[in-house]
Amino acid sequence: MASISPDYGLEAIHLKDPESLVQTQVKIRIPKARHPDPVISNLINRYGLKVNILGALLGANGQEDGWFDLAIEGQAGTIHEALLDLVELDADLWFNTEADDGY
Repeated sequence: MASISPDYGLEAIHLKDPESLVQTQVKIRIPKARHPDPVISNLINRYGLKVNILGALLGANGQEDGWFDLAIEGQAGTIHEALLDLVELDADLWFNTEADDGY
């Protein structure tokens, strides 16, 4: 089952003006069952987000979960929607709430 920790990270994004530009840092665990899916690519192509991979751990054999440390930039409403879609894929999210700022 997917989890979000701390919960206020995603809620803080949701409470911002959906049109406002924000940047957030989030660590994501992608389940091994989703290895064939272009999860990070979808954040960029489907949602038009700017994604910087700060760190990653992904085995080539697909036998383990993948871990990504991402900086994501875009409109608050779009980021919120994209992160909710990750939760639907059973991804776990951990927020660095100090990196959440509007600009």
